Order: sequence, then C-alpha cells, then structure tokens
Amino acid sequence: MAFQILRKGEITKKVPSTIAGITLFELIVSLLVLSILSLLAAPSFQQWQEKNAFKHFATRVAELAKQTRIQALAQKETFFLIAKIESDNCLLISREENCSCATFQTCALNEASFWELPTRWNTKLSTSDNTDKVVAFNQYGTLNFGSSTTFNLSSEHFNAKLTFNSLGRVRLCSDQYLAGIALC
Repeated sequence: MAFQILRKGEITKKVPSTIAGITLFELIVSLLVLSILSLLAAPSFQQWQEKNAFKHFATRVAELAKQTRIQALAQKETFFLIAKIESDNCLLISREENCSCATFQTCALNEASFWELPTRWNTKLSTSDNTDKVVAFNQYGTLNFGSSTTFNLSSEHFNAKLTFNSLGRVRLCSDQYLAGIALC
C-alpha cells in the first residue's frame, strides 16, 4: 500500500533502512590519499623555500654592494665592502680596509651595514680564489682601474654571480630563473 493510514492513538516511528555516515574503510582510503598528496608536495615546498631564501641572500649581497657605492658617492670618500669568507663568514661596509667581523661594532658604517651570511641550504659566498675580498669604491663611486671583481653565490640548487666592474656598476645575475634577478 502506497499510503499508510494512521489511526487515532497510534504512534509510528519510521526507522531508516540505512544509517548515513562514512565507514572505516572510506576513512582509511581518504587518509591514504591525503598522505600521498602530502608526500608529493613536501619536496616542491622545500625547493620553494630554498629558492626564496637564495633570492633573499643574493639580493641582500647586491644591496650591500650598492649601499657601499652610494656611501662613497655621498660622503666623497673611499668606502670598502669587505667579504670575510674564509673563517668569519660575514659581509660589511666600512671606512677602514682592515675591519673584520669580530670588530664590526667599532668600524662598520652602522648596524645595517653588517651581515652575517646564512648557512641554511648550504648558501655560500665565494671569490675566484676562495679568499677574503675587499672591494674599494672611491669618492667617484668607481673601483680602481683593473680591480673589477666577481662574487659567486651558491646554494644546494641555485647559483648566481655578483659582478663589480671598474666603473662601479654592480650587476647581479642568476644561472636559474629567479623572479627579479636577471639570467646570466
């Protein structure tokens, strides 16, 4: 019969034939799918983090080099960009050529002109002979004739070069595509 007739005083309870919800099997399958997606996404997320960290590293080195040149032009005196890469692992701007990472409080231009190089992702700043390097910008914002130099920047997966020509131009380029940095 299609319609049920209710009589006076009768209470009817309709019990559903199935209970809505998820089974344990469905829950396990969905967790398995989520864990597989997480495992696939983790390496690309780490590479994204390394890429951003390297980009920050490279642009910070270039900014310090440009700040050194600007200070030399503004103050009309020689300023030095000092890269201590053999043992101290720092980069600083100073009026004194013999400034070091240990004495930066007394000889660095200011606190913003000192930077301890990061070591995460195996980031490295090096020169052609892997020694400490001093780049001197004179009062005209140029380097001494024939003193153009190149810093090599690297991490686990990325490489870049920071070149100083004798006219004082600072050029940053990367071997891989990084937004905001030119290709070499």
